[in-house]
Amino acid sequence: MSQPMNREQRRMLKKQGQEVNEDGQLVATQTKSKSGSGRGSGSGSRVTSGGGEGKSSRRRDVPTPEERTSPTQFAREVRSELRKVSWPTRSEVINYSLVVFFTVIVLTALIGVLDWLFSVSILKLFET
Repeated sequence: MSQPMNREQRRMLKKQGQEVNEDGQLVATQTKSKSGSGRGSGSGSRVTSGGGEGKSSRRRDVPTPEERTSPTQFAREVRSELRKVSWPTRSEVINYSLVVFFTVIVLTALIGVLDWLFSVSILKLFET
């Protein structure tokens, strides 16, 4: 059983010109090429405004109401993604926590000793 396609994957396929149905299956589409030569002939080039490559010429990807998902669909997608996460075992969490704990203790002690040494040396330096 395959995982359902999430919004990001659907949007990427739409940007690439492919159609996707609600089940996440690709729908056969017809290409809109004018000539069969492909790249370099200008048949698949993007249409842009004549304002150059500045920030104002970029299109913003504003979701339309059709692309928005319901809260229940969002929760389903979140659960689906969380199932894919490789969660650490209990022993790994304990080991990592101990490493962090002892590292914090050692670094705190090191900074405390350095602070004490510098304060003593500065006081002796300025003693008159």
